[in-house]
Amino acid sequence: MTNFDRLLPPLATLVAFEAAYRHRSFTRAAEEIYTSQATVSRRVRELEVDLGISLFDRHRYDVTPTAAAETLVASVRLSLSELSSTANHLRRRGSENDSLTILASLALTSTMVAPVVSELQRKHPKLNVRVLSWCEPIESTREDFDVAVQYGPSESSRYNVEFIAEEAVFPVCSPSFAARLPLRVTPDDLARLPLLHVEYDDPSWTTWPDFLATAGAQDAECTGALVFSSYQVCLDLAERGEGVALGWERSVSSRIEAGTLVRVPGIVIPDAGMINAYLPNHPAAHRHALEFLTLLKGAQTAQNSYSGPSSPRVNRTLRRGQKPASAASR
Repeated sequence: MTNFDRLLPPLATLVAFEAAYRHRSFTRAAEEIYTSQATVSRRVRELEVDLGISLFDRHRYDVTPTAAAETLVASVRLSLSELSSTANHLRRRGSENDSLTILASLALTSTMVAPVVSELQRKHPKLNVRVLSWCEPIESTREDFDVAVQYGPSESSRYNVEFIAEEAVFPVCSPSFAARLPLRVTPDDLARLPLLHVEYDDPSWTTWPDFLATAGAQDAECTGALVFSSYQVCLDLAERGEGVALGWERSVSSRIEAGTLVRVPGIVIPDAGMINAYLPNHPAAHRHALEFLTLLKGAQTAQNSYSGPSSPRVNRTLRRGQKPASAASR
């Protein structure tokens, strides 16, 4: 049996140590944690006595971490981060005003998340729901949330992952732009059109070179293309007739239904990625987060049933997370 009270240093000493390490100053550390310089100095000294080793070289106005401090700080930060995150999670669950925080990519917020949130709030009128938009890979976020919905990996060391839906990718453009296209558009035809690119650091994101290489285009390099950091901006410009964008089926469906975008027929990657939900690795998931996931999965099942037979698809498709050998690196 582990004797935490005997093996672990006092929590206050670890907080003071971590602040002093970052600021390289007991005075600035004291200002951050709302205590006195003498208290920080005393707590760091208490930690050094407990461990039997020096953690800082003291100077007149600042301090320098020793090699032992460099070894200790990573564990301290991880432990304090996990503890504070779990404590905050439990505080919010135990608060009188029940709340739910959802993190979602901007592309999925309006099409997938918002309708389910509306249904959830009809069932629980007093529930406070906060939806945060996040465009970066899920592993890079430091936001505190109860559930996230994003395109992303199916495994994670930080989160419990729930599969939501497979995602297809296909070219989209405005109706007026489509009217100028030949009846049958080949991958090589696409490569010669003005293409609207999204540039993300996420390796799961399918780019135009990925798409064209998989579809069998002879030249998938796409020289002279317009590149943006926003998927929504690409779709907006496609609606204005500025070119052809890649559309992810569930996030672009509302624009297609509204008639502002149309699919370029006959070319699609049916398994370009997955939409997953991510739950923090807390002992017990937020009950409303689990209910939200149940409603979300039900909505996707209903959409799949309503969609009916899929459009013609290219013979060669990407497996999950795999890029074709000829695709340009990102």
